[in-house]
Amino acid sequence: MDRSVPDPPPETPSNEDITDDLLRDRSALYRAIDFYLTGDQPSPPDELRFYNVSKDVSFEDTQLYIADLLRCASVTAYQCGDHLKGADRAMVFSVWHLLEIAKAMVDRSIECLGMKHG
Repeated sequence: MDRSVPDPPPETPSNEDITDDLLRDRSALYRAIDFYLTGDQPSPPDELRFYNVSKDVSFEDTQLYIADLLRCASVTAYQCGDHLKGADRAMVFSVWHLLEIAKAMVDRSIECLGMKHG
């Protein structure tokens, strides 16, 4: 007796794939509920963050570190854009401009902190 078998046979997802999909769906559901019930964008739980900041870091130190990060990102974007052409170059330089604006705002906030302390 011949049975019809699809070619290729359907793959059955592994238990790990199903678990990951369910966790991702549940996480998205909780974020959506939190957003619509509170109106605020929830922050990710600490254990899911790639990088955590010590509670002992001051606001001023945080601003100085952000300014340094933005400076590095700006230099990187500028150097990458220098080697591109056309729309890719324009897109990278758009990112560079946004980084420069963010850096200017952080620099201004640091200046304002200095004015308060002085």
